Amino acid sequence: MSHDHHRHDHDKGFMANVHWLLKIRKFWQADTNRAIVDMVDPQPGENLLDIGAGMGPATVLAAARGASVVAVDPSGLMRSICGVRRLFQRGRSRITVESGTAENLPVAGGSIDALWTVNSVHHWVDLDLAFAELARVLTPGGRLVLMDEDFTHPDHPMHESHHGHEDEMTSVEVDEIAASLSALGLEATGQKTVAAGVPVKLIRATRPT
Repeated sequence: MSHDHHRHDHDKGFMANVHWLLKIRKFWQADTNRAIVDMVDPQPGENLLDIGAGMGPATVLAAARGASVVAVDPSGLMRSICGVRRLFQRGRSRITVESGTAENLPVAGGSIDALWTVNSVHHWVDLDLAFAELARVLTPGGRLVLMDEDFTHPDHPMHESHHGHEDEMTSVEVDEIAASLSALGLEATGQKTVAAGVPVKLIRATRPT
């Protein structure tokens, strides 16, 4: 009896966590994810890669346009939620959820038509290794968009809450990242701009055909 009661409490706790996560609109369906999918411009039949996919907001948007998407995230919890979310998508057969990091992507070389990431570059541990992986997986003509919200910018609505955490994040320097990608043979540009109403650091690159 007590065992059942304990398990019920555990289940209730898990569901409370899920309920809490689902209420965080920023994770579930952020405007920045819609913006980056528009930039990537997925085409039907393309093979795409969402790095640090989280709960999959950008993945499901891209799959709805007819592309096949591999959603990669190191977090088991995020992959579980993304996997459940996938089941409710009309294009679920085009969505694959995989464990991985930017430094170790679970896809074959030259197999990805486009890739992107939102707010994960500042978590990457080894930027050089990550950039080499991005270049490895892209097809000739393949494109990438890396976007990090600029939380250090005074115009960002979450500027104050992130102030002081900068030393815990990997520095995202758009010009240096563009130069690193160019050194790997990509045609890359970096800029500080605004997307979905917030300041962002944006790097776009293409692998020459």
